[in-house]
Amino acid sequence: MSAALPSQPAPSPRGRRNPLPVEALQEILGGLLRERETLRSSGAKRALERNRREIVRMQWELSYALSERYG
Repeated sequence: MSAALPSQPAPSPRGRRNPLPVEALQEILGGLLRERETLRSSGAKRALERNRREIVRMQWELSYALSERYG
């Protein structure tokens, strides 16, 4: 038995009708990953945890944007 698909798309994770485009999300994610490399070398544990959460959130938003674009 398959689940019924919603009649309307889910709201944007950012709470906006027009979420950021995939390319912009990829750029932001790339910046966060570069920042993580710098933070690791400096040993900033609190900043690393914040960065990790931002990376996870951005990955989620990117996944959502890709599914909207190609789904």
